[in-house]
Amino acid sequence: MKIPAILFLAAAPLIFPASLQAKTWKEAGSERSLEGEYSKTEGDQVVILRPNGTTVKIPLAKLTPEDRKFVAEASAAKPAAPEAAAAADTDVFKWETDYEVAKKRAKDEKKDILVDFTGSDWCGWCIKLKKEVFDKPEFQEYAKKHLVMLELDFPRKKQLPAKEKEQNEKLSQEFQIEGFPTILLLKASGREIARTGYQEGGPEKYIEHLKGLK
Repeated sequence: MKIPAILFLAAAPLIFPASLQAKTWKEAGSERSLEGEYSKTEGDQVVILRPNGTTVKIPLAKLTPEDRKFVAEASAAKPAAPEAAAAADTDVFKWETDYEVAKKRAKDEKKDILVDFTGSDWCGWCIKLKKEVFDKPEFQEYAKKHLVMLELDFPRKKQLPAKEKEQNEKLSQEFQIEGFPTILLLKASGREIARTGYQEGGPEKYIEHLKGLK
């Protein structure tokens, strides 16, 4: 399976939260790399949590021997405390990009889903909402306890994986999205509770706005 080039960034240092599992992942036989934190292994793929909160999946076979060894050691350590690991997974702010994964998490964690239909690299109001609300610690603390975050992106400058792009376009039609940003609140089943968009006032006001939509 070929790894889309977008997943691997130039090997320039990035500011990244301190973590024992935060590292630079390298593609075997190339100069491409990705900054991220090991999350888990799913079959023959490694799930990496990026600094911006989104996750990507990388085929294990495409990693360097050193990275494969790291994955083997990290995954072997996780079963030692499965209940603690499961609890930790529910207390983290991250953006899912897979709709089915988001629904499963929402069901397991008994949370609603916040869906952000966004044009992350061109839509001014989308960028403003992310900067003023979603990137703020106050909102992220609230989201950890109450929401599963799902980003459905429609970029113009960057290329999404084909499967993700197809999914996003299908969901845009299904939910009849007419502009960006469109924010949906969904039940774990996928049933829409409410929809909104950009709101002024920062994270605290946005949290109260979301609570009023339920």
